[in-house]
Amino acid sequence: MDQNPDIHNRPVTQDRSIAVSGKEVKLEIKKNRILRALYIIGGTVSLALAILGIVLPGLPVTPLALLSAFLYAKSSPRLYNWLLNNKVLGPRIKNYQRRKGITRKGKLGVLAFMTIMVLFSSFVVAGAGTLRWVILSLGIIGCIVVIFFVPNAKEK
Repeated sequence: MDQNPDIHNRPVTQDRSIAVSGKEVKLEIKKNRILRALYIIGGTVSLALAILGIVLPGLPVTPLALLSAFLYAKSSPRLYNWLLNNKVLGPRIKNYQRRKGITRKGKLGVLAFMTIMVLFSSFVVAGAGTLRWVILSLGIIGCIVVIFFVPNAKEK
């Protein structure tokens, strides 16, 4: 008989670590197959949106690539390493990990570009009506997230 019944209710994880730019990053790989599959699906959707954001103005590339890296880090070391070694998205993710955030100059650039694209989309592309207000509301939410929730990195 088990002495500690709580031991079976905790999620099982597998710790692995990889080197990123000379630093060791600890990966917490989930052992639950369903959870891992959900993380992989979420990471793949996020990656697809990040790739789409390369050609579509207004869709953020770096935050979606970071989300994809986070989800892959919890599900698949192979996919995580592939993403970090990607020529287009890998440097963005490594830079964020190395600096632990985005510099003030980078944040200002993101906010300026996002503001321009939101205003363009809502007043030029979308007609008057509900869609315009949805775009403007999402733009405001995006600005709030960048300002208050994305960590500030140290300048070089």
